[in-house]
Amino acid sequence: MKISLFALAWIAAGACAATTAHAQASRAGTCDGVQWKDARIAKSCTAVVERNGKKYVQMSGKVIRKNKESITVLLDHSREELTWMPDLGETVLIDGKETPPMSVVIGQQLRFYVPEAQVTTR
Repeated sequence: MKISLFALAWIAAGACAATTAHAQASRAGTCDGVQWKDARIAKSCTAVVERNGKKYVQMSGKVIRKNKESITVLLDHSREELTWMPDLGETVLIDGKETPPMSVVIGQQLRFYVPEAQVTTR
């Protein structure tokens, strides 16, 4: 089964080293404390973090497919597929450098953050 998200907040890939952007994030609760729109997302959540006053759900997975328009990730905890269609001009952090999302490679491990409002009933 696939989960489609069209706007991910930010993605960290590669070594996942702490950067200035990620250093500002702090734990804001547990995955159990969230009212989910979709149980598949609930199983995929690894943490809830707060950055600049906004809450994000953290997930991780491995890139299994990509084409000109989308990247498909197999989520670690739920084994669900998540398809992301990056917007023009979006960037991701790979080894601490802003990079076009389509530069990820199949087999690459990703950690990403989705705005809580996109996946919760609140």
